[in-house]
Amino acid sequence: MLANDFIVLWKSFSNTKDHEPYPVTMEKLSELWFCTTRNAKLIVTKMVESGWIEFVPGRGRGKRSTLTFLKTLEDILFEKSVQLVKQGELKEALEQIQLYGEGTNVKIRIMAWLSEYFGYDVEDNDNNRIEILRFPIFRPITTLDPACLYYELDAQIISQIYNTLIDYDRYSKQLKGVLAHYWESNKDQTKWVFYLRKGVHFHHGKEFTSEDIVYTFGRLRDSPHKWLVQQIKEMIIHNKYTIQFNLNSPNYLFLNYLAYTPMSILPLDMSNEDFPLCPNGTGPFKVIKNTSKNSILEANSTYFLGRPQLDRIEISRIPNDEKIMNLEGQNFERLIVNHDEGANYTDNSWNVQEEIYAGSSVLTMNLAKNGPQNNYYFRKAVHRLIDRSKMVSALGEPRLYPSNGFHLRGIPSIRDREYNPSEVGPLLQKSGYAGESIHLYCYERHEPDAYWLRDECLKHGINLEVNIVNWDEMAQIELIKSADCILFEVLLGDKEISQIQDYQYSNGFLRTHLDEELAEKIDQKIDEVLQEPDASLRENKLLEIEYILKEHYAILFLVHKKLGTASHPSVQGVHMNSRGWIDFKDIWFKPEGVKAALSE
Repeated sequence: MLANDFIVLWKSFSNTKDHEPYPVTMEKLSELWFCTTRNAKLIVTKMVESGWIEFVPGRGRGKRSTLTFLKTLEDILFEKSVQLVKQGELKEALEQIQLYGEGTNVKIRIMAWLSEYFGYDVEDNDNNRIEILRFPIFRPITTLDPACLYYELDAQIISQIYNTLIDYDRYSKQLKGVLAHYWESNKDQTKWVFYLRKGVHFHHGKEFTSEDIVYTFGRLRDSPHKWLVQQIKEMIIHNKYTIQFNLNSPNYLFLNYLAYTPMSILPLDMSNEDFPLCPNGTGPFKVIKNTSKNSILEANSTYFLGRPQLDRIEISRIPNDEKIMNLEGQNFERLIVNHDEGANYTDNSWNVQEEIYAGSSVLTMNLAKNGPQNNYYFRKAVHRLIDRSKMVSALGEPRLYPSNGFHLRGIPSIRDREYNPSEVGPLLQKSGYAGESIHLYCYERHEPDAYWLRDECLKHGINLEVNIVNWDEMAQIELIKSADCILFEVLLGDKEISQIQDYQYSNGFLRTHLDEELAEKIDQKIDEVLQEPDASLRENKLLEIEYILKEHYAILFLVHKKLGTASHPSVQGVHMNSRGWIDFKDIWFKPEGVKAALSE
């Protein structure tokens, strides 16, 4: 890359300045660039043509050539970084600046440029207006396969690409048809018939039919989400647009199951080999690029529920260990989705939505592995030594209240009623704990909480070792099995179903850390939940499962947090969904000047 050659050239001189001639020889340049003299001449020619340097060849014996920099290192680094970002190489751009930008203002310049580049943008080309939303993420999109879905970010992207048969509207609190327009069941809800929309097409053109449902649900039987379809005894295709499900037993949450994101419908003709990087769904956006560095979604212009107003979404990936320039604190012009940290919005003109999410940060204890954490008295000791109210005050927002369960029920308490340090010593003595290391694993976003817990444990002689891993590593089942405990958040976006997933998703942290006896007991309780027609009684039965986990100290609840979203007044259609994210389909932007025009 020519910019790299320029950087090497600039760095070869001491106290380099622009518009100052330097004596050089072509032999010296060829050594500098590790190339032949002929190639060195070509590089010089390209730099001259680009307006980066001026080169005057020496005339006659002993006359040396002169080279004058017309561009500075800062200029070239900035231009190169901009080019890399537009190519989806944000990480590489930041690394280049970090490596070569010392002593320049290139960091300031690139931050100013990024704040305009990310956010809302419009490209007008030959009367073709394209509205784009660009934003960085600080974690990977680990999968676009609904059958392997676990993380909320993946669920957010997947929900833009695919559709489920039905959906749950969190505002009306009603189930509504999506790919199915009508359904009916027998009295005990063991037989269901769904009538499908006609004329719905996948992104690659194939029409959606009953066969796609049979294929999709068949895949789920061999996935960590097999719990979603294990009650389906048979699927009967009546015709292209009508399908029947016969269940082994009543399931009064079957409709909620069908609305759950892992039940998103895939096309029958999808390859049976590795899941495609750019899969086809029926959703409002289609994937046109998906790499470990960036993803690009384009509007599905024929979307059956109405075309999105945004034309393109560009997502740039920054690994957690590459927050070189504190990008996470940037507002990026028009929109903030504050999913990881507490909302901190300084512009009062922005529209802010904040809410306490349904869920809690938790610490699982691995009952399926030998070690101190497998001892009841040790687990109870850890539970008693944690002062959750102190955790909230010490670490601050987005932590709000001590947690004693998945849901925040009743009036929040600022006091942790479970904290009782006087019990810790006797419990540890009873457990036989002898100072062994307890290995805690978590993502970087939970690092402050993990080290706070470590320090509190150390006060009581418990050696808690913190292991910070990335999102890809945490998804590995072997790591989950080897961890003594895992610190993470349970976000109950779909209320009952989200909670059941945490109990039954075979690769999940909570499920993997249960021993066989406790897992079997919970499965029996879930069967009771599914066969209970009364919603309030189902909630009580789910609470019974929570109590079972609490009485065994298999899971230690920590704190409730809040989620926040802020948007510029020009951004319309911003609604936080059940996952704490914004549905991209609904976003649109008011052009500048409209408000002023109306007031005239």
